[in-house]
Amino acid sequence: MRLTVGEQAPGFTLPDTDGTPVPLRPAEHPATVVVFTANACPYARAWHDRIQAVARDYAERGVTVLQIVSNDECSAPQDTAEAMAARVHAGELAGPFLRDATQAVARAYGATATPEVFVIDRAGTIRYHGAPDGDYDDPGQDARFVRQALDAVLAGGEVARPVTSPAGCSIKWRVELLWWAGCPSHDRAAAMLREVLTDAGRTEVQVVEREIHTPVDGFPGSPTFHVGGADLYPDGGPPALGCRVYTRPDGRFSPLPDRDDLAARLREALARPWDLPHWVDHRKERKTA
Repeated sequence: MRLTVGEQAPGFTLPDTDGTPVPLRPAEHPATVVVFTANACPYARAWHDRIQAVARDYAERGVTVLQIVSNDECSAPQDTAEAMAARVHAGELAGPFLRDATQAVARAYGATATPEVFVIDRAGTIRYHGAPDGDYDDPGQDARFVRQALDAVLAGGEVARPVTSPAGCSIKWRVELLWWAGCPSHDRAAAMLREVLTDAGRTEVQVVEREIHTPVDGFPGSPTFHVGGADLYPDGGPPALGCRVYTRPDGRFSPLPDRDDLAARLREALARPWDLPHWVDHRKERKTA
């Protein structure tokens, strides 16, 4: 699921670099900006100062800017909590810097890029989604897409350009394979998962195999595939220690999902900005304007 303008922003509470829980509370602010970012992505770094300027310039008008790092730290070792804390202590952040360690918030928002921006009004409605501005390499653009959206929301008007294409590094995802030792399909599931990712050219995606010993929420049987803490097959039933039953497209039951269906679900869950329909490279758009 990818959120779009006009939809309700999912609630969340994430820890800042001191471990203090910071909730999303749209009702307490005339506008809230949620930015998915990263420590080492060159696009996030190029836009970083412009985002901090937005946070400072609009703070006295009640706007809050929440900056979130969701990258898997095995794939992106610069995005550890310790590295985030070092940037905060160096004075690089204007506002909360939050760690989405489970990647659940990125998945809930359908985020694909760093940076990727959502502007949310007091009612919790998404009013702008996309890039900070049209060119990471032009500081003079001054995060104008975000500023224009905020000015419109604060004035009680419509956002003239509510959607742009997120432009930056892809979020560094991981896939969790949950399994139970009493089910014999674990090895085949792990092999299929890795083969599907390889065939898709996504070998950078981290695969974590997690053995389940007691019934837990989100584990309806072995094997179960998670991205961002969410089951790729969400109608699996109540928690259970047992072999999971999948229904293939032809109606057959199987201990493993259909390979093509798994590939399609992974492609959707792990999408990169340039994989999305109607993606536009704003740099090219600007040069031809």
